[in-house]
Amino acid sequence: MTVKMTVGRIICLVVILLLAVVGGFLIAKKSKKHNNLKWVGLFILLAFALTWIFELSNGFYYSTEFSGLGLNPLGISDISNIIYNSIYLASDKIIFLLVLGIFYGVLSKSKGYKKMVSTLAEKFEGKEILFALLSSLLIVVMTTLFTDTYAVLIFVPFIISIALSMKLDKLSAFAISFGSILVGLLGVTYGSDGLHWINYYFSTGVTEGILYRFLILIVSFILFSFFNILHIKKVLKNKNVNETEDDPFKVEKVDKKSNLVLPIIGLILLLVIVVLGFVNWEEFFGISVFTKFHSWLLDLQIGEFPIVKYILGNYVVPSTQYNYGPFGYWNLHVISAIMLVMTVVVALFGRIKFNDYIEGCLDGLKKISKPLIYVILVFIVMVIAYMCLFVPTIVYLISKASTTFNPFITALSAFISSAFYSYLDLTAYAVAPYFTGNFPDSLNIIHLIFVTMYGFVQLILPTSAILMLGLSYLKIDYKSWFKYIWIFALGILIILLVLYTVISYV
Repeated sequence: MTVKMTVGRIICLVVILLLAVVGGFLIAKKSKKHNNLKWVGLFILLAFALTWIFELSNGFYYSTEFSGLGLNPLGISDISNIIYNSIYLASDKIIFLLVLGIFYGVLSKSKGYKKMVSTLAEKFEGKEILFALLSSLLIVVMTTLFTDTYAVLIFVPFIISIALSMKLDKLSAFAISFGSILVGLLGVTYGSDGLHWINYYFSTGVTEGILYRFLILIVSFILFSFFNILHIKKVLKNKNVNETEDDPFKVEKVDKKSNLVLPIIGLILLLVIVVLGFVNWEEFFGISVFTKFHSWLLDLQIGEFPIVKYILGNYVVPSTQYNYGPFGYWNLHVISAIMLVMTVVVALFGRIKFNDYIEGCLDGLKKISKPLIYVILVFIVMVIAYMCLFVPTIVYLISKASTTFNPFITALSAFISSAFYSYLDLTAYAVAPYFTGNFPDSLNIIHLIFVTMYGFVQLILPTSAILMLGLSYLKIDYKSWFKYIWIFALGILIILLVLYTVISYV
């Protein structure tokens, strides 16, 4: 069964798109409050409306041929189910972000942590650009290597607190933290769970097109840093900038007697643990020592009891389905548990009273709750698109414009898919096999297009969970970010299109 786009549907589609454009214009020009919520809400309504226009499809995972299954519009009774599935699908991220809030809520009660932040801010006074470059580089490198992008967020509140304590503005702090994560996704080399799954659905290895992606990563970082430096220089000319009040976990200066040794050791230990846990050493670099060590550790027994195995719990025991134990195979559940344990350690060594510990936990949960809601809202867009699978229908209609491989049609398809699927693996599941099945000789460039266009969308559209999470965290309007990033984004888009052209036709 092929898709049917009647005249009535086409007229409805035009009306919906015009209403979306008008809605976006009104938000950008007229709206004064809750703009970020309105932007995400606009995409939720758009996704909901498109289920009434485009037919449900079978997706392309099971076949490279399109098969329309008729309209499957969503209605009022589907709303609660959509919310449920969105929370379920984002559950690991929800738990992780709640724990992250608890972690920094407790840290903000520690005199040692406060002293470390204020000391680093003082050390980099007059060297703000150097701090921005080093912080941005660290986050970009972690993003491009980590198997889960959200793990990078562990260090973001720390960097933001230092940046704002140095009297940088919120946009600068956002750019060198959350913005750097988004730039890392533009040229992701080994990392991100999405890259793993797109390789799975493409039947490709991790090194497929890696040199091109590494080139994009380098160029993106250089250009992004250039724009950041220009902005920071403008900020530094204004001596009155002080936006520390918008730091959810702001710290105040403490007396000079506070001990820095323990917080520094703790920070280094946390960095080492996270790097070891979220870089897939065995699959990426052929290093199996951590897997062997993990197996040896779990086999340690006291009498007949494998005591280490019992202490660590069932979740880190390798199995045929899940293997989250060894370094390199961790996920957000594992690091969330470790961070909870670390809050207790911080409280004990930091001499935080029990009531203050509880207050820190509750305060952290409160401060992270609003940014967390934006993650769920972005997932609602994705769940709507996933439940009705109208994106493959759109891609099919676009692809009919050419009978041979066309990088620009592929790029447009990847852009639209990524706009509705904040998971790269859902894009790969629903859309990518159509291109790989019909154009097997262009596998390298198709892989590159889908990965890089996904990163590009995450940088600019309000259906990016990391983007909206960060904007809400620092109380930055989406419009302000778009004004900050649009020239860089346009430059990157031109570079990507030129690269696609050269690889495809030269």
